[in-house]
Amino acid sequence: MYLISCLTSILRRCFFLVAYCLGFFLPLEILNAQILNENKINPPIVLAAASVRPALEEISSNYRLLKKNHPKIIYGSSGNFYQQIINGGKFDIFMSADEHLVNQLQEKKLLKNDGNVYVQGRLVFWLSKRVFSDPIDLETLQKSLITKPVNKVAIANPSLAPYGKAAEEVLRKWPNWPEISKKMIMGENIGQVAQFALSGSVQVALLPLSLTMHPEMQKIGFALPVPDNLYEPIFQKMAMLSNHPEAKDFYQFVLDKQNKKIWEKYGFTAPN
Repeated sequence: MYLISCLTSILRRCFFLVAYCLGFFLPLEILNAQILNENKINPPIVLAAASVRPALEEISSNYRLLKKNHPKIIYGSSGNFYQQIINGGKFDIFMSADEHLVNQLQEKKLLKNDGNVYVQGRLVFWLSKRVFSDPIDLETLQKSLITKPVNKVAIANPSLAPYGKAAEEVLRKWPNWPEISKKMIMGENIGQVAQFALSGSVQVALLPLSLTMHPEMQKIGFALPVPDNLYEPIFQKMAMLSNHPEAKDFYQFVLDKQNKKIWEKYGFTAPN
């Protein structure tokens, strides 16, 4: 009986010791872990139009040299990004291919600031050298688009991509639009249209000047500028979607005048 009583006493003490540890030490550790997780700042997420990828990659590379952390940049269609934002997607910066989508988000009170126009884009025809061995003018191109050697003309989806909308605006003004429309194929975003051109699957593509400046694009084709009066100006606007401190820092870095030469190198016009 004495042995049983001793064992019971020992077990009781062990129980209270375990209860003490679980009751006081473990919750404190869990609380500390929660505090650490709450204080840990995840990299900001930037939604960026595919048209700015070459320039923004260089700008963000320069940013990484100055900062320990750097944003996660996702490139794609501005129209798709807009839908994700209004459907509750959690992001930090939206760099649209035009100003209209950003203005619509502002009307819906989904922005943390008024936004800024960061560049003006330029639309061009990219022509494959396999079909167009020598530079031509727009009048000659109009006639060429309905000839047999040109069987595919690529633009971005006008309902999703501002550059696609501008491209359709240009082509619809031409008298041979009905014939051209039968040869059109659409990419989900402007980056996909550039892929069509690089793969050789299309002979003509309407693209931002920035994407046609890639060495591989210049190797197999050349750009023919589209007069500004043929389409609505493409003012590309960006805005804050959150109050993420690192996102604010990157936002201001992108707008810094030191990047003006980089934007211009890739065919954009940057605000003064």
